[in-house]
Amino acid sequence: MITIRKYRRDDERDWVRCRVLSMLDTTWYDDVLTSKPSYQNPAVQVVADYNGRIVGLMDVEYDLPIRGICYRRETPGGVIRTLAVLPEYRGEQVATHLLKYACDLLREEGISHLEAWVRKDDAPACTFFQRRDFQSSYSYYHFYASSPQCRSFGDCRMLDCFIMKVYGEYIGSSPDLIREKADRVYECLLYERSF
Repeated sequence: MITIRKYRRDDERDWVRCRVLSMLDTTWYDDVLTSKPSYQNPAVQVVADYNGRIVGLMDVEYDLPIRGICYRRETPGGVIRTLAVLPEYRGEQVATHLLKYACDLLREEGISHLEAWVRKDDAPACTFFQRRDFQSSYSYYHFYASSPQCRSFGDCRMLDCFIMKVYGEYIGSSPDLIREKADRVYECLLYERSF
């Protein structure tokens, strides 16, 4: 049986393993972490535990001062930093249970809305949030470039230094300009929900 519970420090290795394996078939496949991140603000951190093995996880960093980390709202909110479920446990409502448990904990902290940033090309993630009454309200672009395209985004003036890979964010209104110069471009959607 899968149990949803709060993250513990001794979960870190299993947390990292779960996150890495969960991201491999998504547009975040190269966002590899070797340790669990810490947050500047308070965070709700929960895991799905199946017989001592982490099969899903969710971290939500939240702000108490209005608009501290959230993008748009005028009330204290939270931002989903990580939501991941091992592929073999998808379709078993693990992410839904993680979201519910996290929202219950966030309510206790006075948080009344949640934000999630999702790449539009990640259809399962978009569908997950849409089915749980999240509304898309804003977007911008992530892009990746490698040599020789990197020179289009900047030039390093240090002697004997060459930029070989670039990750960037584009908030302008002409994404085709970026698409012409980058290897990969993803539209990143903001999903929001009050609860």
